[in-house]
Amino acid sequence: METRAPRWVEQDELSRDPALQDLVQSLVTRYGRELSVAVARSSLAPHLFVSQGAQGVFFVNRRPSTVFAFAYAGPDECFADAARDLFEYAARGKRVANILEDEPKARELAALGYSATPFGVMQKLPRLAGFSLEGTRMRRLRYQIGHYEKHGQCETREYQAGSDPATDRAVAGLVDEWKAGKKQIGPYVEHFGSRIANGELPGHCRLFLTYRNGQLDSAIVISRLPAANGYLMDLEFYGADMPLGGLEFAISRIHETLAKEDVCSFSLGATFGTQMEACVEEDPRVGKMLRGLHTSRIFNNDGNFQFKNKFRPENTRLYVSRSRDAPAASFTDVLMIFADPENRRQTRQEMPPGAASTPAVPALPAS
Repeated sequence: METRAPRWVEQDELSRDPALQDLVQSLVTRYGRELSVAVARSSLAPHLFVSQGAQGVFFVNRRPSTVFAFAYAGPDECFADAARDLFEYAARGKRVANILEDEPKARELAALGYSATPFGVMQKLPRLAGFSLEGTRMRRLRYQIGHYEKHGQCETREYQAGSDPATDRAVAGLVDEWKAGKKQIGPYVEHFGSRIANGELPGHCRLFLTYRNGQLDSAIVISRLPAANGYLMDLEFYGADMPLGGLEFAISRIHETLAKEDVCSFSLGATFGTQMEACVEEDPRVGKMLRGLHTSRIFNNDGNFQFKNKFRPENTRLYVSRSRDAPAASFTDVLMIFADPENRRQTRQEMPPGAASTPAVPALPAS
């Protein structure tokens, strides 16, 4: 495995290189944060950029003129150099690099002259052992959990996918019901839903099911965050008739289970398309574009942000960093990666006349 010079690594190349797989797994285990372990990463950023000397890696998605780095895994002290490698390597290929990162790293890049435009927020509970439903700040959360509990015998329990075919079918049916109520879903939901239906679950994931009077109301997938001795709330599915407070009940019970296991932290995950107020480090053209999409509710996930805020998490802004002289129009590629990460639209455009086509690209997702 050649690791000295910066380079792209395609998804299929990684699958054929055990040494590189070991390197990536080691970096994620030691340094990886939420976006590097998220289920969506395999769809939104299926490829790799390996920095000089393989000190760190970015999980990326590429288009003909754009690179979007969804997550970094590597030592903090190597981040700025790895980011510079990515910016320079992309520019040599006539691509504009965009790096999604939290506030500390985005400010590090801003100090080097790159823009940092607000794009969303990461919400986490860094001290799970101290989490409590007591106090006036938790009054709304307590009310909603209590409301759900009034609807019958409620319980949340962990389930080992594949251990009971009937339960696997019930979970798959719940996923299908959830999908039917959504205007836009990522392809990773389709892929993951089929794995659950087949009784398969990635080794770093756990599945919790919540029942009310024996009826399956919700399924929540959490992903291991070894670098933080924590977990990420990764995917949530629920039925249309689940009473108010059902997810809140399930999440609080998962908290209790993890706290008993001495898990330190629990992340509620990234919420994109919210908390995008202007800042001095932003690219004003991109910021104006995003806030316009937010106002028109095309890129607006305020509701999800408010839902998670009931748990009183620590909120850390997420930014997209890019060269200050990058054309603003190229940022639409980043938005399209969220709407169509597998670039099915381009595939359709390249199909010969008469070839079968996939459905039209749906509206841009809010997260």
